[in-house]
Amino acid sequence: MCGIVVSVEDGPGGGAGAAFDVGVGMVHVESVRVVFVDAETGEEFARTELAPGQLPDSFEYETRLDLGGEPWAVVRAEPPAAAEFLRSGSLVLTLRRIRTMDPQEMKYSLPTIYDPLPATEEPAGPGEHFVIHEDDWRQAELVSRQLAGQVEGELRAIHEIFQQHSQVVGDGASSMRVFDRIHVRMAPAAPLSTGVSRRRLSELLPVGGRPYAGVRFPEDPGRVVDSFAIDSGSFVVYGQAHGDRVTTLCLALSPDAATESVSGLEQAMREFDLLLADWCGGRLLDASGIGAFVNPA
Repeated sequence: MCGIVVSVEDGPGGGAGAAFDVGVGMVHVESVRVVFVDAETGEEFARTELAPGQLPDSFEYETRLDLGGEPWAVVRAEPPAAAEFLRSGSLVLTLRRIRTMDPQEMKYSLPTIYDPLPATEEPAGPGEHFVIHEDDWRQAELVSRQLAGQVEGELRAIHEIFQQHSQVVGDGASSMRVFDRIHVRMAPAAPLSTGVSRRRLSELLPVGGRPYAGVRFPEDPGRVVDSFAIDSGSFVVYGQAHGDRVTTLCLALSPDAATESVSGLEQAMREFDLLLADWCGGRLLDASGIGAFVNPA
């Protein structure tokens, strides 16, 4: 090894992120003998002598070392405080190699996501919110028929992901399709080019469950701006609206979804001339296909 770089994260010794670049094998006056132990094998793999000023005041904070160009994390320091290892003149550092993943080896569980996510805000008042993972936002959404050409262009990109960048892993019931690339959709930015009334939508959809005050994401306590959600019992219709005008209209299925509950949704699709973009399924459905989508079995 030709050198060591010590990086202390959020520590007081030298300040957060302070780095100390030293030469391995150099002996200094009043130096500290440092022994490096691999946490995986429990074996010593290197040692050197370092001047006191080249070590942090404490290893109680997250510390990383660059040894010969490879990153390592300090798992344990014996002793952990400078006052102790300066007095004894010796320090044993147990390290774990930090392994980085090659982007080419990354796998995704979804072929596509929508970006950007909507803004969030403080909830206006009490009430339960429909919680949906960020990756699931707008994965099944209703779009105006006039935008079919734009939607089909996005679907072609998703079909390419399925054909060239996916594989099935596992066997039997535990098998799943994974993707080594993901298509990030940014269109259609305005999926509803015709007016969709939130009041009329609420009249058509049966309310089969708890009322929702809006939509939020699991890691964000805020509410999606202008969001709403309607629980039909078999599925949840959610999205955003400015006053009575719906601007984003999406669908989230329940495990016990039933085909007979979709008549109101089918009527809404016909009344507002909407299609369902099933992005992860790579398909575009009209009102006649909504029953099979809600209950494919």
